[in-house]
Amino acid sequence: NVITGFFCQSAIESAQHDRDLVTQALLAEKRMFTEQFMQIFHTMDADESGSITIEEFEEHLGSDETKAHFESLGLESHDVWTLFKLMDMDNGSQIELEEFVQGCMRLKGGAKGVDIAKLTYENKNVASQMEQFIKRTDEALAMLTGKSSPVSPRRAPPQGSPSSRQA
Repeated sequence: NVITGFFCQSAIESAQHDRDLVTQALLAEKRMFTEQFMQIFHTMDADESGSITIEEFEEHLGSDETKAHFESLGLESHDVWTLFKLMDMDNGSQIELEEFVQGCMRLKGGAKGVDIAKLTYENKNVASQMEQFIKRTDEALAMLTGKSSPVSPRRAPPQGSPSSRQA
């Protein structure tokens, strides 16, 4: 029992140590990527304005060296305009340093399960909202034209309401 207990304790400590090492490695990798993306940003910000315009972005991503650098960091740069728009979170037509770094970190690598789940959820939500909007629009149009709605039959007004007395 003592040997088994010692072995189990050693395995638990080893697993904890491995978790700590993995965590430290992930944090170090994140710091390295952040520094790399900051360097790229400062290279692209030719006029040192603190932001990158679409023109500066296109100019630098037109270079094979910058494309290769982006790809080595896990970023696809085939569609420059879309990449710029995905990074420009405030739609200000310029990308600031924080937007650039966060955008690069978010876009590097492939889509993860949580990304796909989020898109599916948002897509269902938008589809439901559109369905409700179309139904309300059809009903409003039917009321304006005096025809029954193709989506749902027009309900008769309750007895005693002003519109039921006019009939």
